[in-house]
Amino acid sequence: MSTTVGTPPAEGGLARSRGIDLITTVRTWWMAYLVRRIEQAAIIQLHAMSDRELQDIGVTRCQIERAVRDEFDHRPLDGCSGSSRAPLNC
Repeated sequence: MSTTVGTPPAEGGLARSRGIDLITTVRTWWMAYLVRRIEQAAIIQLHAMSDRELQDIGVTRCQIERAVRDEFDHRPLDGCSGSSRAPLNC
């Protein structure tokens, strides 16, 4: 029985591994970029909606960014109760 422990990988294997690491990193950056662009588009669209339309979907103006980024906990923030008397641009 022959065992080769601690043998360094062939040169082609190291280069291939670095290439795969680079591709994985670029793919991760690209996906983060796309997610950010989609979030920004959603935020712009929600800010373009009227206060009544936002109320219909249960979001106030100050909750738009958090709702889009999935950080929305469905509790009103201080000064953002969603009522007609509360400031909607907080």
